[in-house]
Formats: sequence, C-alpha cells, structure tokens
Amino acid sequence: MPSMRPNGTFSASLRRNLRARSENRRAPADPSGSPALTPRQRDVVALLVGTGLSYKQIAAQLARSEGTVRTHTERIYRAFGVHSRLELIVAYRSLQDARSGAA
Repeated sequence: MPSMRPNGTFSASLRRNLRARSENRRAPADPSGSPALTPRQRDVVALLVGTGLSYKQIAAQLARSEGTVRTHTERIYRAFGVHSRLELIVAYRSLQDARSGAA
C-alpha cells in the first residue's frame, strides 16, 4: 500500500489514488457552470440556502457534527467562490435562475 515517505511527501501512486477517489465522489460540473459538489455538500447547500437554520441545526438534521457541517460549508463557499452565506444564496439562486431560463 502506498504511504508517506520519510521526508514527509506522498508517493506519486498515493497522490493519484487520492485524486481519483476525490474525483469519483464529486458529481461532474454541468454545462451551466454549476460547481461540482459531493452529495453531502449538495444536502448542506440546500439547507444553507433554503432555510434559516444554524450550523448546529443543520448538523442535527443531517446527523453530523457541527464541525463537519462547517467543513462542508467552507468547501461549498470555495466551490462557489463566495465568502458568506448571503453571497452563497445570491450565487446559488442566480445559478438556479440561469438553469430555469435555459430549460
């Protein structure tokens, strides 16, 4: 099994394996420009945008820790290129509007 080298770097085969696993978990970005999110990130984004729930309430609803929800949120923000929930709401809704206009 590939592992970390003594100098603290990862072997090429481990990097390829991790990259492949990460890519397999993500849905591909669609042509409308929607960021590729994992299924759990899509659950979190729906609750972030569609409700006024706190991270703690979202965590309880998804049976995850609050820290896990915060980590998903950070990655969602990065995928959408935003820095706050308000910016996420605007970006998400404009993406949905673009999709509905294209349909």
